[in-house]
Amino acid sequence: MARARAIAEEICGDKAGVRTLVRELFGEDVEVRKRAADVARRITEKDARPLERYADELAGLLETLPVEESRTRWHLGLVVPRVAHTRMQRLRAARTMSLLAEDESNVVRCSAVEGLGLLALREASLRDEAEEMVARYLREGTVAMKNRARTVMRTWARASVRRSDDRG
Repeated sequence: MARARAIAEEICGDKAGVRTLVRELFGEDVEVRKRAADVARRITEKDARPLERYADELAGLLETLPVEESRTRWHLGLVVPRVAHTRMQRLRAARTMSLLAEDESNVVRCSAVEGLGLLALREASLRDEAEEMVARYLREGTVAMKNRARTVMRTWARASVRRSDDRG
């Protein structure tokens, strides 16, 4: 975990480093792919821009990863919504989040609600679907799913306050 954070900070502003990271995401080694996805998640926690140019490729990768790679899918389930910067990319990511919400892996389902919540901040047409998912997770989810749903609600509340401050 600390290593992934350090690598993320190291390569965040380095285009060649980011390119290498993306190349590793598409490599054959499952363990390396999982670690690369972790680094990508940590990069996008601070700034999604270094990975935005790979938004379509990362969405395609997430859609095709096998179920057994639940940790990689969890990391990318957060990366893909963060790097989606066009309306088409956000809608594609939302469809993927809806599918991930039904996944057998709890961590993947957690990324789905958080990912859809992030997308709904930038794509108003997704807000109803995101609110439904949050409500369902709060009602029927595991402890982790409920926690992620509450995180989404706090994120929405902070964004709403910022918008109000910007207008005032």
